[in-house]
Amino acid sequence: MFRVLLVDDEAYFRQGLNELIGWEKCGFTVCGESDNGEDALEMIVQDPPDLVITDIRMPVMDGLALVQRAVQVHQLPTKFIIVSGYDEFKYAQQAVKYGVCDFILKPIDETVLEATLLELKEKLELEAAAANQQQHRLGSERIAALIKGECSVEEAEQWRASMELPKVGHLYYMFVEINDSDSALLNPGSSSVLDVRQLTLATLKEIAPSMPALHTYEHRGRLGVVVAEASLPEYWTIERLAKSLQSRLQSAAGGPVCVFVGHPVTHLSELKEAYISAREAMLYKYMDERRLVFLYEELRSKPLQYMIMDHTLFQGLKEGMEENNEAAIRQAVEDIFLQFRDRCYVPEAVRTSLHRFVSEALSTLESMEADVETMTYREPMISWYDRNVTAATLKSLIQSFVLECSQLAARQRKEMAGGGVQKIKGYIDANFATNINLKSIAAKYYMNPVYLGQLFKKTYGTYFNDYVLQLRVGEAKRLLRLTDLRVYEIAERVGFNNAEYFVSQFEKLERMTPTEYRNSLR
Repeated sequence: MFRVLLVDDEAYFRQGLNELIGWEKCGFTVCGESDNGEDALEMIVQDPPDLVITDIRMPVMDGLALVQRAVQVHQLPTKFIIVSGYDEFKYAQQAVKYGVCDFILKPIDETVLEATLLELKEKLELEAAAANQQQHRLGSERIAALIKGECSVEEAEQWRASMELPKVGHLYYMFVEINDSDSALLNPGSSSVLDVRQLTLATLKEIAPSMPALHTYEHRGRLGVVVAEASLPEYWTIERLAKSLQSRLQSAAGGPVCVFVGHPVTHLSELKEAYISAREAMLYKYMDERRLVFLYEELRSKPLQYMIMDHTLFQGLKEGMEENNEAAIRQAVEDIFLQFRDRCYVPEAVRTSLHRFVSEALSTLESMEADVETMTYREPMISWYDRNVTAATLKSLIQSFVLECSQLAARQRKEMAGGGVQKIKGYIDANFATNINLKSIAAKYYMNPVYLGQLFKKTYGTYFNDYVLQLRVGEAKRLLRLTDLRVYEIAERVGFNNAEYFVSQFEKLERMTPTEYRNSLR
């Protein structure tokens, strides 16, 4: 609500305004009254209201003099509306000169005045928003200079006073990070857009109403906040503030929230150190899926792991996926995240370790000719690092991704075991002249070699090796009929590395040698 002061030497007129006008619906509340211009000026200077509605003709100091003194002498931003029982053009001229918002004749038409108030309310709201934006921009510029170390000690101390930060006590730099939930990752377009800054400032004001000023800087994907220890509620620590803020923000945001706090500094000029240590606290983000508040002072002694995880640790996850073993997959994920926690892997090492496994898993599915584009968890698993994701969400995401991969691979194997055997036969028909065997083909189609051999015999009535031999000998006979290639050359063409073995196998099937077969055609 904007505050309005009523000034008129007629008490009944002030009372009438109070009772007739719907102040609240117009966005105003009456904060005081005065019956003369001199007293009114003192009230305005001591506690400037947003609006003054004043009569012109009053004892001691008239309305125009009141406006002139407030606007030109004291340079106050207060708005004025003048009312008068006289329709005098000179008054209107002077009122415009002083920047008066409106000139209204008595008796007051409440409809006209309320329309004027509503219009003025919009103007005041725009001015307040612009002022807040300008103040925020100036504050952000100062914080940017401080965390980059681009200002002197003297300049920083001057800023401390203008920023209303306490002269004594520690300062902290704190990151607030709103993270995506599982559902937001799966439906990126459905998540609501939050004003993280306003939400954080409002929450901090609820927790610590005595904070004189809150200063923020918007980093990519998270909000930086300067917190003065002296502004905390009595007996509170920065840890208690961070935990309370995290809990309340999480309830308001409807998704996981992380808070990272750097080490304390004494002077504003040292804010760069506080900022750097808050960034270092972020390196511990994936050390424990249960932790959401990270204090650098508490974590600094824990050594960080920057190298990617030994890939052998993903072997159990790979085997569980290939065997479609849900229990093994869940246990493997638990083991991997236990390693992330115990060895304090930094986020970049976590990303690289998981990305390598995800790439291999998708390559495996693509080699099975599975349609990975239809997967629900493929895109979130590929792009998770571009968004804010907690350790708990990441753990759930990788587990869901591998389970989906496992189920897709199982369906693909089942399809191959049914109508897919024709596809395998087509592959054999096209590649018999290469170095193929039952084991290599079974591996290509992710099947057991013994099972594939039995399935092939059951479907086509012949063993795999016999079928391949028939294809090779058939092609050899064609080349003997149509070309002058030597026998060893034909053997190589149809997939035999040894010419003598080729001759023996040809003779076994045709009851004559390749040369005898060629001579029989002459």
